[in-house]
Amino acid sequence: MDRNQDLAHEIEQEISRYTVIGCHEHTYLPDRRPNPTTLATLLRDSDVGDDLISAGMPATTRAAISWENAATYLMATRNTGFMRSLLLAFRDLFGFSTEHLTAETWEDLSSQISNANQRPDWYTEVFRRGNIRRILRVQGDEPDPYGIDRSYFAPLMLFDPWIRANPAERERLVAPYGGSATTLDGYLAALDSALKEAYTRGAAGVKSMLAYHRTLAHTQPAFSDIATLFGRAVLEPHEVQICEDFLVHAVAERAGELSLPYQLHIGYGSWQGNITARANPLLLNPLIEAHRSTRFVLLHGGYPFVAELGTMAKNHPNVQIESGWLAYIAPAAYRRALGEWLDSVPMNKITAFGADCLCVEQTYGALVLTRRLLAQTLAEKVLEDGWSEALALEAAERLLARNAIELYRWVEQ
Repeated sequence: MDRNQDLAHEIEQEISRYTVIGCHEHTYLPDRRPNPTTLATLLRDSDVGDDLISAGMPATTRAAISWENAATYLMATRNTGFMRSLLLAFRDLFGFSTEHLTAETWEDLSSQISNANQRPDWYTEVFRRGNIRRILRVQGDEPDPYGIDRSYFAPLMLFDPWIRANPAERERLVAPYGGSATTLDGYLAALDSALKEAYTRGAAGVKSMLAYHRTLAHTQPAFSDIATLFGRAVLEPHEVQICEDFLVHAVAERAGELSLPYQLHIGYGSWQGNITARANPLLLNPLIEAHRSTRFVLLHGGYPFVAELGTMAKNHPNVQIESGWLAYIAPAAYRRALGEWLDSVPMNKITAFGADCLCVEQTYGALVLTRRLLAQTLAEKVLEDGWSEALALEAAERLLARNAIELYRWVEQ
């Protein structure tokens, strides 16, 4: 190995001992994971499923993946970050030593995955091996979204339903909070209560996936204009959008008042949703500038808008870069982005890891890949840019855990 490879290996070995905060996940809760959880489950429910469809597999096959119906496409995706991160997990967790899946290894590996997921301590084991201290988890349809095992998870709460609700859905949303769905004042009072509940019950932050449904460009309508529209049972499409615009600002303002970081999906989208054009982070500048006390966490490294995201984090004190998913969307882009950001953005404004996945095995593999890419980037900083090794290791410790601990409530509780 040359000096760069030697140093990257040394840094990787050192930072593998550092604890990690997973800053953005959708992990199956231990008692709600698929039963059985098999190799087919992991391929179906991970980003590899998207790559298989991109390679030509019929989308209808995803629900019932097998070696027989997916082999051609599995061979075509051996090169992607999604697949390679999963293979890293199989190597470390199950002793899988070959470079790709085969008909001969399929059943054995599937059996090992299934048996592991029958263990009551499997999540604990995966967290221990990865030195994962806590995962910030986007809550879904849990009966009590705050009643999760805090030794594993800290909740991130979706408030998009409040923003996108039609008049009938508003009644359901306000019911637990004693507000009124028929007036804007009443609805905002209920929203206040819902966000205060998120704060008092230990949410780490607020999450938005609006980019999957609409543009990230937001106007800032006046209260009086929205109050007039709010009482109508039926709205025109442009009226729906300006109501949403108003409510985006309402959520952002209240999140800032409660010191709840506001995570926003930007850039590339999963599940065959090509949302990139409307998810450019530059569209968010007016929203960010309107709420300077709100900490906006822009997700996934903004891929492919990594340079644009870097300029936003450099310009705006209230913008944080979360770069995790990018590590295995496009590993080369992750290295390049980290190299740029570490040259221009204060290092307390970047978090390096958040796998954005459902299965803990994929989280683990994404973490192994992330550490490797981070080590390669830091070795280059030392050998080519004059960084000391001490500075490189401090940056790694910050990006993997300390920045998240400083940014989010309840991470260490």
